Amino acid sequence: MNNNTTYYQITASADPSIIGVKNGIYQIEIDESRMEINNGSYITFKNFFNYDNKEFWKNQESIELLNPPLIKGKLLKGAKVTDIMGYAPEYTFLTHVFSEKYFDIIKSFNTIKFKNFEIEISNIDSKFYLIYFKKVALQEILFDKSVIYTGRKILKNEKYHSISNFEEYSQFIRTNPINSFEKIAIPEKYYGKDIIPIQTAGGDFYSERLIDFLLDCNIKGLQVARNNSIQLEFV
Repeated sequence: MNNNTTYYQITASADPSIIGVKNGIYQIEIDESRMEINNGSYITFKNFFNYDNKEFWKNQESIELLNPPLIKGKLLKGAKVTDIMGYAPEYTFLTHVFSEKYFDIIKSFNTIKFKNFEIEISNIDSKFYLIYFKKVALQEILFDKSVIYTGRKILKNEKYHSISNFEEYSQFIRTNPINSFEKIAIPEKYYGKDIIPIQTAGGDFYSERLIDFLLDCNIKGLQVARNNSIQLEFV
């Protein structure tokens, strides 16, 4: 199809002048000393958003049922409050903390299904959220129309691979665990969504119109990969 909507991947800024710290990763530290860590709902939540949860991708729909007690954190010394922030230790697949301003904006756009979890930051009156956007799973990727390579372009040693389907990709990554997508083809039903997260892609894809609106609203801390995003194709 003719794709007129442009998408770019986004992440949180690592610029010390913006985030206030030089670790390049996070501004917030999860503070379990102030949390109900023995609460069964929190244990279920933490176990679900865990790297070792092998059933995660099969059970994305069950995220809607997770209701942990209030998550709490604190700013690192010198850290600045921005509208999208990194935090640690990270709950796997809940990559960023978002301000209420940011959250209100994306709720008004055509996003994919999501679930939010409130996080309280010490000595900060504003509301913040961890947000999980349901990801396009590997099984939905149209591998025969995607472009995959190994190696690094900066070293000019990239090698392109022809992969027909998910089963071939599953075999491929056993011997080539480090690989990259130059282009990802996904079903046409996702075209027009303003946020498209994909399991293997890293940063979520935002439509250019959403990015422009966020920036027009002076959202702080947003980093847009305009020059090195994976190309999206809708088929």
